[in-house]
Amino acid sequence: MVGLQRRIFGLLGVLFLVSLVVASGGSGGFYTAGVAEFRPEIMGGSSQQLLEANLAGYLELMASANGTADIIVFPEAALNSVVTLTAVPESTKLSLCEERAGDDPEIAPFLRQLACAAREHSTYLVVNVKERAPEDCPSDVSCSSRGYVIHNTNVVFDRQGAVISRYRKWNLYLEPSTNRTEEPELATFQTDFNVTFGHFICFDMLFYTPAQDLVEQLGIRNVIVTKMFNSELPFLTASQFQQGWAWSNRVNLLASGGSFPQGGISGSGIYAGQHGALARLMMTEETQGQRRLLLAKVPLDPEQDLDPSDEISDPEEPTPIKLKLLQQPELKKFATWELPMVKGSSVEKRICQEDLCCEFRISWSPVGTDPGYSYRLGVWVGQRRYEEEQYSAIRLCGLFTCSSSDVESCGMIGEKQKELGHLVEQQVLFTELQILGEFVRRPRRLITPSTLSASHLYALQPSQLAWSTEELDNLTQIKMELRQPHSQLMTFAIYGNYFDEYAEGGAATAEGSGLGALLFLLITLLMMMHLTWE
Repeated sequence: MVGLQRRIFGLLGVLFLVSLVVASGGSGGFYTAGVAEFRPEIMGGSSQQLLEANLAGYLELMASANGTADIIVFPEAALNSVVTLTAVPESTKLSLCEERAGDDPEIAPFLRQLACAAREHSTYLVVNVKERAPEDCPSDVSCSSRGYVIHNTNVVFDRQGAVISRYRKWNLYLEPSTNRTEEPELATFQTDFNVTFGHFICFDMLFYTPAQDLVEQLGIRNVIVTKMFNSELPFLTASQFQQGWAWSNRVNLLASGGSFPQGGISGSGIYAGQHGALARLMMTEETQGQRRLLLAKVPLDPEQDLDPSDEISDPEEPTPIKLKLLQQPELKKFATWELPMVKGSSVEKRICQEDLCCEFRISWSPVGTDPGYSYRLGVWVGQRRYEEEQYSAIRLCGLFTCSSSDVESCGMIGEKQKELGHLVEQQVLFTELQILGEFVRRPRRLITPSTLSASHLYALQPSQLAWSTEELDNLTQIKMELRQPHSQLMTFAIYGNYFDEYAEGGAATAEGSGLGALLFLLITLLMMMHLTWE
């Protein structure tokens, strides 16, 4: 009961702070944010040596901002391991850089070094760590063999290096050594530049709690996510998902991702609601990954007008796609229709499945002569299973590429595209593309644009995409339209996540993704444990 009271008072305090920020205005103002795309060291030394190498990389990237960043974010699972744990205080009045700031011997030296770096560069700092919690292992959770609790934890330092926020991950994915809290946490912090942030970790982004709670219940407009995200075609590659989430929630999103392309892990960016990406990076052409800090000026209010000339665009030159990608496992259950590869084609098509109907209006023309690549229109109402009893209820409709005429080849990269980075087998120029979807209304859902260009696997920017909604009785009608001709589309879809509809009895399965999930599990264990290679 005491814990519940503390949580209620905490939420009321956050709402008060948010109201102060709103009342103070802030239109026309900006802050400078940095997000790191970071390749962790996972082999070649002891756990302590790997930690020190990663810490050195963090400090180097922080210094590269030259004191210009108001806030810097590092990704999930890229620093320490279950062998090099640290305690994380909920908050501290003094900087952890001070010797007298807390007498907890379990606070690791590396955490204090990061506090000192935040003070040295006068920046807010968000890092993700493996935390050893002070409480003993409860009898009903799977930590009895070691006798203590481990959390996947975000920790936030202010400009002086004091801890001002902590969040422990609620939605775990392939993390057998990690424990959940007794109830989900909603983590926020206020800054001296009139922004209140909410933050969470990776897999949380697919669920209502805590991600949508922060936006819908607390009114948070600036969100941070630390990620080690495994991309999946055709609808859930990292930057594509991040940009769509920020777009539909009308929030600024700072997303920092791990960089391990040979395992399908890459994707970082800074997004300003329906203004699209301000900075972004997908490592498509390399297998080693990078350590790079992306910087951008972010509007205090994601709704305020920005100069259209500042919109970033895709790189001009396509590159080979070496990023290992998972495939949507339920494609054979979609209701689909294949586009004939005939010059000067157009069609108006209505496709329905269960309670979802979508109307497509398309004009297209193949540019090449090789029929090796194809496109399908698809509609799906179904359930995704991720791990154990974790589900998403999905309603979607859209256009997506296939590497052959077989629907099960959709969401796969063709061999030529792997080599050259674009849809060389069958370039198709879309001169008109409009989707009108009739999505059933529910109290808790998130419907996003899901778009993808073959060049570098980035989402379409606002100058390329029109999006509007209209409420009709028990339906929401969503119109999504291509603003200009495009010849490198991989995905153009409306993606709905319905949070209150779950599979019963574990009937839904992630067929076809087992090998990818197994590979991801092995890579994740290496990253999180930093196994000793001596």
